[in-house]
Amino acid sequence: MNEKLAYKVVIVTGAMRGIGKAIALKLAQEGAKVVVTDLNKEECEKLVDEIKQVGGDGLSLKLDITNRDDWEEAARTVKEKFGRIDILINNAGIADVEELGDCSKIDKILDVNLKGIILGYNAILPIMIDQRYGKIVNISSIAAMVSWPKIPTYSASKGGIIGLTKCHVGSLGQYNININAVAPGAIETKMLDDLLKKLNMSREQIIQAIPKRRIGEPEDIANTVAFLASDEADYITGQVIVVDGGYTSI
Repeated sequence: MNEKLAYKVVIVTGAMRGIGKAIALKLAQEGAKVVVTDLNKEECEKLVDEIKQVGGDGLSLKLDITNRDDWEEAARTVKEKFGRIDILINNAGIADVEELGDCSKIDKILDVNLKGIILGYNAILPIMIDQRYGKIVNISSIAAMVSWPKIPTYSASKGGIIGLTKCHVGSLGQYNININAVAPGAIETKMLDDLLKKLNMSREQIIQAIPKRRIGEPEDIANTVAFLASDEADYITGQVIVVDGGYTSI
């Protein structure tokens, strides 16, 4: 097992599938103690079992990131069990298609994608400040940077995540806390499946717009997150790393 993150304690939100699951497994492989959180505790427990089967250590917690009390309880539980919280991966997010004039989905998308991160900051940052160490990685999206049809609130929320990535950098550097973001392109997840169906788009249409000529895998994001969560990225903070196979470069 790689010891790059040995003994580090990590919280991953939205970890029961897709990108979150890949991140949790990758960080466990790097030696971290991974706290797997999502709305479905049973699925989180299955992932913790996978982590333990490969020699890692983990904990499953049910966490509604839009609920302040849930965040406070999660912070207390993790601190009591492991003594510290070194890394926070804000991965949980939702997306949906909106027709012009449809305002029914705005609140839910913003609550999960933005409010959830703010509440997480409020619960976890005091612990990181006290211990004078922390790494935060937020999962944004290239939808914050380019035009995608019919996902305005999702795009706005992912742009907001970039703002949340940068807002505390100036004040937290003195406490040895790094905050960065990863902006995935099209990644093989259930979320992508759902969006393509609702937009009546094919994978081939997406692939033709990507210089690497493939849709990304969750592991492509997990590898980047693992780097940013490690001390190898100690001098990188306030940045947005785009992982999209070149989509935004042409």
